[in-house]
This record gives sequence, C-alpha cells and structure tokens, in this order.
Amino acid sequence: MVAKPKATAAVVEAALTFLVPGDDKARVVMPADDADRVERTGTYRDVPVTIRDARHLGVPPSLDREGFALVRAPTATTDFFDPARVARDYYPEVIELLKRCTGAGEVHVFDHTVRVEDATTGGRPGVRQPVACVHNDYTERSAQQRMSRFFPPQEAARLQAARVAFVNVWRSIGPSAERFPLAAADGRSVPQTDYVAVDMVYADRVGEVYHNTYSAGQRWFYFADMRPDEAMLLKCFDSATDGRTRHTAHTGFANPRAASDTPPRRSIEVRTILCFAG
Repeated sequence: MVAKPKATAAVVEAALTFLVPGDDKARVVMPADDADRVERTGTYRDVPVTIRDARHLGVPPSLDREGFALVRAPTATTDFFDPARVARDYYPEVIELLKRCTGAGEVHVFDHTVRVEDATTGGRPGVRQPVACVHNDYTERSAQQRMSRFFPPQEAARLQAARVAFVNVWRSIGPSAERFPLAAADGRSVPQTDYVAVDMVYADRVGEVYHNTYSAGQRWFYFADMRPDEAMLLKCFDSATDGRTRHTAHTGFANPRAASDTPPRRSIEVRTILCFAG
C-alpha cells in the first residue's frame, strides 16, 4: 500500500476533451518529428467533470476492478531521456514490478514514451507532448496487431491461448506532475459504447486506438502529488471477458488547483504485455 502524501484537495473540477460521435471515422496523424504536434480529424468538445483524488478512496483502486492502480516503485534509473539507458536500466525494473504486482508469468516491454509539457525542453528523439484528449491505447483489433508485430506467430498463438493484458506504467520524472496530471476513469463506469475506434496514421502503417465520448455516469480519478518512488499502472487491454475491467479511458488535464509556479510536467510511460499462460 502506498502512503498518502501531504494533504490535498480531494476533488478537482476540470475540463476534459471528449470525442463527439460522427459519421466518419476520426483519424490521428502522427508527425515524423516527435517535437511536432499530432493532427486530428473529427469533432471534440471540452466537458467539465469532477476528478477525485483516488488516494482518498477507502479501498485503493486495482487493475482488475477500476483498471488503474498506484504502487510504490523506487527506481535506480537517473536519466530517462536516454533511450538506451531506459531500456537497459528501467525496463528490468518495470518487468519485476509488474510481475510482483500482477502475478503475470511473463512481462514484455515493447516501447516507452517520455512526455514533456514545456515545448522548450522537448525536441529530443522520443519526447512528445502530453495527450490531452480522453482515449485508451488499444482496441480489440490493434491489440491483436501488436501481438502479431511483437511475437513470432507460434509464440503469439501460445500466449493468446491464455490471458494477455496490456499495461502502461506511468511515472512522473520531473519536480511535479500537478500542472498537467493523468486522470483515469473507473472502468466500471464507462460503457463500451463510450469507446470509439479511431485510426492512428503513421508513416509506415495505420493502427487504431479508442477515443472516448462523454456520458454522465463516468467517474474520474487521479493521484495527487505523485512522488518519485510511485508509479501508476494503467490497463489498456485485457483479453479476459470474465467481468474485470478490460480498457481504461484516460487523459492528461490542466489542473486548476496547481499553483502558478508549478513546473511543467515531465513523465515516462512504459508499455508492456503481461502474459498469464498456464
């Protein structure tokens, strides 16, 4: 269990950006240069929502129930802007963390992204702006595509004969994430009809993610004042269809409670595949 930090407001009122359903499938065009902003088609709107500090919940959220969790995760990694060092030093830490927290027999890291809110400190390979619309990283189709791209056919078939889950490990790597923290919806409060497939267009391929529409029953949370020894786990896909949360809508958001001198957010998200093969 992660200890609570200094007392903070239990509720934030903020605007989140949602997709407005339309007749044409929306597209996100990814730039060749990570420093450039993505281009989106489709119609989006800002909706004021109540975002609660999940630290104040009586029972801490979990991956299988809400779709997200906060865990204590000390790291010996000191340079998150060097991709080679992240792969060498941080990936093994993430693998051991997820095995310990989930009981997965195998954990495979397939990539990571560093996000910097302040554009003046970006411009490095692999460094992007935070995502500011409500989304989930994988659809049913793109999860299958990822398995096929990452594993040889026989290995993918072996793993998919049992349960697989895609989990992101999100960490603040700057002085504070409070200016633009990560919010996630309780997966039980987001009906499948709120998930809309959107094309992700890259130079060499077309993938797919979910962007989310708004519905009044959604319940939103974040973890205030995340410390350097904490990480947020976020489930983006689960092949199990036994009632546990399978996707988790999430987004960065401008926190109106952040002090004016709060530094820009810097964060890293590591994307993984958890395998529960017998």
